[in-house]
Amino acid sequence: MIKAVVFDLDGTLLDTIPDITGALDRALASQGLPTHTVEACKTFIGGGIREAVRKAVPAGTPEPVQEAVLAFYKEDYRRRCTEGTECYPGVRELLAGLAAAGLPAAVLSNKTEATAQHIIRTYFPGAAFRSVHGRAEGRPLKPDPGAAAPVLEELGLPPEEIAYVGDSGTDIAFARNTGMLPVGAPWGYRSREELAAAGAALLPEDPAQLLAQLLAAARG
Repeated sequence: MIKAVVFDLDGTLLDTIPDITGALDRALASQGLPTHTVEACKTFIGGGIREAVRKAVPAGTPEPVQEAVLAFYKEDYRRRCTEGTECYPGVRELLAGLAAAGLPAAVLSNKTEATAQHIIRTYFPGAAFRSVHGRAEGRPLKPDPGAAAPVLEELGLPPEEIAYVGDSGTDIAFARNTGMLPVGAPWGYRSREELAAAGAALLPEDPAQLLAQLLAAARG
């Protein structure tokens, strides 16, 4: 039986890839490096922006150049992270349904925490998230189970009573590593096949079906 739901952000609650791609391409161009399509950028994200930059730059790019790309991206994305991002259809109804059923919701992302909180405030001003966490000094990133520490403390629940919803193999691995119910969001940036192979216990077609599945899991 689950008693709370924690969500990834990128590719799960929001389609953030237009803004991520724009910032990443501007950062790459600032160093004279090749840019990428939206579809290519979808394959880079999920493990934190440093990992995304490592995947985006050409093989053999010197470390100082990678650091320059990373610094440019962080500043650019911070300023422009809500220009092209959109909420996935049905997500607001999903959140409202969880609230009506008395199931607390939270967000745990590999984004910088301040940026994650700004984006959630912008797109979900009325949503009662228990907390919104992201990358912070001294805290590991998903899929390390240590990333769950602040959420577990605030929810006051054991991991087995929490569902974690995400769109990537990293998210599913994180949920499994932590002991949460691993739930895939195949409307995001990774395929249903990747999520299934990673071990997703639930693979809804859309947010409406996800709500039904979560409510069923809450009833035990």
